[in-house]
Amino acid sequence: MFKRLKSALGKSSKSLENQPEERLYRKVLEASRNPELYTRFEVADTLDGRFDMLCLHVALVMRRLKAASDTRSPNFSQNLFDILFADMDLTLREMGVGDLGVAKRVRKMSEAYMGRLTAYSLYLDKGDKQGLAEALARNLGRQEQGVRDCDRQCADFVMAVAAKLETAEIEALLSAEIDLAPIFAPEVGK
Repeated sequence: MFKRLKSALGKSSKSLENQPEERLYRKVLEASRNPELYTRFEVADTLDGRFDMLCLHVALVMRRLKAASDTRSPNFSQNLFDILFADMDLTLREMGVGDLGVAKRVRKMSEAYMGRLTAYSLYLDKGDKQGLAEALARNLGRQEQGVRDCDRQCADFVMAVAAKLETAEIEALLSAEIDLAPIFAPEVGK
């Protein structure tokens, strides 16, 4: 992945590997690929489903960074965003999408991400489980109308992850010395 990202970010793969934002992105990406999440919350294991799940995970981490009073958080968040979309750009290119098509798709993907970040943050900040379940049904479940039981369960999961992230030390996030597996793990038996 480092070689793929280096051209987009203008850095050597060695410097990317040592960048905390890149290390955290890789951890978030890995957490977003947990097969249990796709099965339990009925998310299609497709390019769109994977993108939506990754957006959810990155949005939760960025929400935590935004809430921090650390002056490094805004730049860290921006770098995390840039790494996410450099990865999306390069993934599309590897899939054979042409240069003009990549730019348009990445722009649409970044707009979709920002919409999801805004919606998820709004509902989490208000403690609105129903609103969150509806947003998750639209984005992860690709449901035009209605909220399924799995969407409500996903809202519970997202609220629990947000609560766990709120207690996470900001320094652990900024240094990428955090184990995200227990934070993003679905509760057993739910």
